[in-house]
Amino acid sequence: MTAGWLTPSNVTMVARYWPGAVDLDLDELAALLASAAVQCDAYAPQVEVAPDNYLHAQCLQARALYRSTMAGSGDQIGIDGQAVQVFPMDWTVKNLLRPKRGPWVK
Repeated sequence: MTAGWLTPSNVTMVARYWPGAVDLDLDELAALLASAAVQCDAYAPQVEVAPDNYLHAQCLQARALYRSTMAGSGDQIGIDGQAVQVFPMDWTVKNLLRPKRGPWVK
């Protein structure tokens, strides 16, 4: 597993990408960050130490996991007609972990 994933002791960096995380219980935040690290590590190309884009992705994935606990059976948060779909790992997280390369990148 890649080293250097975020933990609740990195609350300043976590709050940079997920400001609402400071309101969570530390045990809950620890569980969310650990789960997100496992998911991100499984998807991301392996490196020795997690770079900033991996940490950003971890925070976004932890936030998505947190929101999924509030989602209904249809994987949506919000009232009817104004619901937001919750995805297991959205394209933003995936692109942070595996950036797309254009024809201009060599």
